[in-house]
Amino acid sequence: MVEVDDARRARAEVFREYFALQLSFAEEVSRLSGRPLGEAVRDFTNLHRRLGLGDASTSSPHPEWRDYSGPMEALPDAQARLDWTMRVLAAAPDEPPQPNRVRFGCFSYDPPEAGVVRIHFNNHDSIDGVGPLARSKVPARRSELARMFAHLRRTAPEAEVVVGSSWLYNLEAYRRLFPTDYTASATEAGEVRLSGTSSWGQFLTHSGAVHPERRAAFMTALKRLDPQAPWRAFPLRPLRVTAPVERFYTHFSLG
Repeated sequence: MVEVDDARRARAEVFREYFALQLSFAEEVSRLSGRPLGEAVRDFTNLHRRLGLGDASTSSPHPEWRDYSGPMEALPDAQARLDWTMRVLAAAPDEPPQPNRVRFGCFSYDPPEAGVVRIHFNNHDSIDGVGPLARSKVPARRSELARMFAHLRRTAPEAEVVVGSSWLYNLEAYRRLFPTDYTASATEAGEVRLSGTSSWGQFLTHSGAVHPERRAAFMTALKRLDPQAPWRAFPLRPLRVTAPVERFYTHFSLG
């Protein structure tokens, strides 16, 4: 835990509605499936990661998870659980960067594994009040991608295929940054992990507020939630896209 001052508490509070949405989802999964609430929150929200405890979907839950989930499960109602969650978030360390991930502005990639390069996007450009995918920022995003793929070509000759998986591929504002045959390959993912941002990120605007239309659609879908396939409640499903890495080198004029 870190020392909590008013500024840190205020930064956490920006996301209150976002985490209220996640907790409501986990509570419904727990109710319908009979799973303990702490387990549902761990597996179906991104709180384990946002508390700086890592990705629970790829490793055992962090020992400190029980320090949050135990008291949370004992609370009497949703409001009390949300208030507790916000207090713990304000005192949590910052989420650590992914090990070995190579970042260029809003984009990053994981080093190739068996020739496959996975690319990622995070909002690191909205301090001016304009979202990172705005048309005015297309040149900046394309520059980041060009530099990223130049670095990949220079340092990872074993790279063969690029793979992405995110709800963002539903948006033309995101697709326009990439080669058309990469985005045209989009297929809906099968079973979707919900412990990261590939689904939850769609609810956040660039300012940290919750997108009202997507929230409304999600809350309606929550009334008919299938606990065997809870990801189907999300308005925008993650799409998987892929293309040969050489296609990116050509697209960004890297020779």
